[in-house]
Amino acid sequence: VVRLTTGDDAGATMAINGGQLQSDLNWRASQGGLVFESQVVLDAITNVCVFVGLTDQIAALEMPFTLAAGDVLTSNASDAVGVLFDTAADTDNWWLVGVAADVDAAKENSALAPVAGTFETWRIELTATGNADFYRNGTKVGSTMAAAVTASTSLTPVIAAFARGAASRNVDAGEILVQAIR
Repeated sequence: VVRLTTGDDAGATMAINGGQLQSDLNWRASQGGLVFESQVVLDAITNVCVFVGLTDQIAALEMPFTLAAGDVLTSNASDAVGVLFDTAADTDNWWLVGVAADVDAAKENSALAPVAGTFETWRIELTATGNADFYRNGTKVGSTMAAAVTASTSLTPVIAAFARGAASRNVDAGEILVQAIR
């Protein structure tokens, strides 16, 4: 298990409190059969923003997506796909999110909330054209997300988190799997 521990500053932004686990930009949906899977557990489900999935940049600490009041989505990445939990939203559930060439895919409320201290497994399967299917604990969640990412864009697996308050948060990531056909 790898533990991400966020900062605990009242400034409560990714730049101040963020933590990020990533690799290199070695993966593209156009490879065919691209899959990302990880087990994650949050130690607390208050005052936190967590993203689990794939994103297009590793040069700087970046939260690929955030949510705000009214469940308004902000995509900070140009190309990314995954699941997002953000207590700044009105609806504190996991959200299925994607952005392709700075165009947001239709976000979807999974209607599932994390349980503090309980591991769950998230799996994202991408088609060679950049469409995505999401699975939680082996069960498909939501509908296929069209144009979730640009198929030819290089991506990295990422788990990113920041505390939205003056208390640090832990996000533990178990087994991380990334695979593609070639």
